[in-house]
Amino acid sequence: MKMMTATIFEETEKDIENAYESQSKSKIEKETSYVLSQIIVIMLGTFKNRLKEITFDTTYLHFNEQYILSDQNRSTLLKWLKRLMVLSQPTSDLEFGKLKLDLEEWYYQISSQDISFEYRDDYLIKPKQAAELLGVSNVTLNKYMKQGFEHIDTSSHNKIPKHAVDLWKDPVYCIKMQYLYQEKKRLRQTPEERLSEVHEEQLQYKKKYKTPSIEKAFEGMNIDAMDDPSDYYEWRDLLEEEEELTKLIIGEKNSE
Repeated sequence: MKMMTATIFEETEKDIENAYESQSKSKIEKETSYVLSQIIVIMLGTFKNRLKEITFDTTYLHFNEQYILSDQNRSTLLKWLKRLMVLSQPTSDLEFGKLKLDLEEWYYQISSQDISFEYRDDYLIKPKQAAELLGVSNVTLNKYMKQGFEHIDTSSHNKIPKHAVDLWKDPVYCIKMQYLYQEKKRLRQTPEERLSEVHEEQLQYKKKYKTPSIEKAFEGMNIDAMDDPSDYYEWRDLLEEEEELTKLIIGEKNSE
């Protein structure tokens, strides 16, 4: 797969700058779509020994308007252009994994839709092998998988992409992998499924503080003065999400 030529790079760079200078929504969407398509085409060609397919809704790509019009997206588009100029093999599994996660992260910022990656069978390893490479037990690996350690839902014994092991050891990309896992779950879950999870997460706090009420759990406490008020804020966010999901589900039921 040929890299992007210097001429195309310069023309695209100018088009991006002009689109943002004029704040033309249609031009910005066009340049964002173009860069996205180039990333996917070049990745599928360059990493054909790892990737089978990258799938997303090409019939109607709904952009997050606020994000794509932002200076952050402009900067990201220009960074992707530079990466495309040098993208070629050989690339380590770690560098490929970083590229893949960076693409996912950007995609979920520009779009509210889902994207999925299908790997070659010989790029997947068994969970037992992944656990050995990480130096953990199979039980711990299963815990990691529930937290977001990348794995493929398949009937095959091989379900861990090789890059996942090295990325899990990298603090920045480990966090990114977990965040993207939650984003994908959010996109793929029904409101009812997410509400069930919210109830389960709330139950853990109720058990921890031995009360069904957040008010009772933190009664008399100055939240802002606490060394670690994360439990309070996370529990509060769950209650707010529960209310929103309940309204959504009731609304959907009433409209049926």
